[in-house]
Amino acid sequence: MILSFGSFDWDGIIADRVGGAQPISIIMRAQKQAMARLVIALCCATIAVACSGTGNDEHAYFTKHGQSYRVEMKGRRRLLAHDPISAVLGRTYEDRLTIELPTIEGVIDGSAIPVPPGHLRYAGRVAITGRKMKVDLYYDDRSGNAKVALPWNGEYTLDLYR
Repeated sequence: MILSFGSFDWDGIIADRVGGAQPISIIMRAQKQAMARLVIALCCATIAVACSGTGNDEHAYFTKHGQSYRVEMKGRRRLLAHDPISAVLGRTYEDRLTIELPTIEGVIDGSAIPVPPGHLRYAGRVAITGRKMKVDLYYDDRSGNAKVALPWNGEYTLDLYR
C-alpha cells in the first residue's frame, strides 16, 4: 500500500519508524494475496450465476394435427449480454420449438421432419417409447458437411397438450 501526499513518501517514513521496510512489505504481500483471493471468488461467483437457470424443460407436449403430431418443447435461454453488468445479472427468456412428427411412437428419422422453406433440414433422429422421447437432432448443412446439434437435444416426458 503506497501512502502519498504531494511529494512525501509516507511508506518510507513508516518503514523507518517500524524498523525497516520488511514489516510493511509483509503486510503488503498479505493484502495482495487477500485481494487476489477476493478477485478469484468474484470470478467464480460470476461464472456460477451466468451458467445457472438455463436448459430445457423435462416435459414436452404433443397434440394431433391432421395425420401428424405437433410436439412442443420449451426451455430457458440466456439473453445475449453486450456489457458486463447484463452478463452478471443473468437474465433469461423462454424459448420454444415446435416440430411436426409423422407418428408419436418409434424412431423418426430427422429427414422425415418437415421444416419451413429456407431453413436447414434435420439430421439425426427422435425416438419415442411410451411417454419418453429422446431427441438427437442436428441441422444438416449439406453444403459445408457440418452438423450442428440442436440445443433441444435430450430426454423428455411426453404429455398431451391441454
